[in-house]
Amino acid sequence: MRGWGRLYRTSVGLGLRRLVRDGFEREAVVRIVVPLDPSRYLELPWVLHELASAGSARVFDLASPKLLAFELARSGLEVTSVDELQREIDTWEWLTGGESRLTFQVADGRALPFPGASFDHAYSISVLEHIAEPGDEQALQELARIVGPGGRVLITVPCSPVYREDWRDEPAYVDHGAVGGRYFFQRWYDEARLDRLAASAPGLELVSREIVRMQPNWNEAYVRAFPWLVPLGPFFGLLARERTTPDGDVARLAFVRL
Repeated sequence: MRGWGRLYRTSVGLGLRRLVRDGFEREAVVRIVVPLDPSRYLELPWVLHELASAGSARVFDLASPKLLAFELARSGLEVTSVDELQREIDTWEWLTGGESRLTFQVADGRALPFPGASFDHAYSISVLEHIAEPGDEQALQELARIVGPGGRVLITVPCSPVYREDWRDEPAYVDHGAVGGRYFFQRWYDEARLDRLAASAPGLELVSREIVRMQPNWNEAYVRAFPWLVPLGPFFGLLARERTTPDGDVARLAFVRL
């Protein structure tokens, strides 16, 4: 996938525009300094490619990195992007102000406030893994419900040879309640859990399933050394190559609505 350069330029452009108009703002600087996290090279260009021929379709985004929604809207799609975090909506309304084809709204992915078949396509990038069980399956069922027949539903989640979960002492996003005094943060899907997720929405047919990673893979080093490796961000795209492998970091699932 080579579309990362397009996204990279868009992110930097958003940050520069807001710095010029509004002066120093943290979120504008972030768009320039960290245009793309490492795993995004495997995710965002994939969605751009999959929806490249969608024309002026209505597209739904469930809480994905908002840079992708903006880029899709700039390409002519009508995009509705929802998130549970009001601050995330506020930030991106400020960053992208003026893009008429992009709408932001606060909503819970487990119970979306849209009638059935409201959209032509939908996607959710690195989101379902953060929804406590059985919320990931409920969210996928909701995506199936709001997409019309023949539409595509695109999902990415982190994966591992062995299923595991990350629990924390405080909620990282929205507080949906603690279990035994701890808060669910994220899961890594193994093959069995991917099968279970894919089968949870009967209205969807799985047409593509890929396990991918970047080679060489600097993601772990990047996370451990953050923010010291931030200047190396562009080199993830320039020097690394996407590789399909069972021990990859990211699972990409493409469905068609029946």
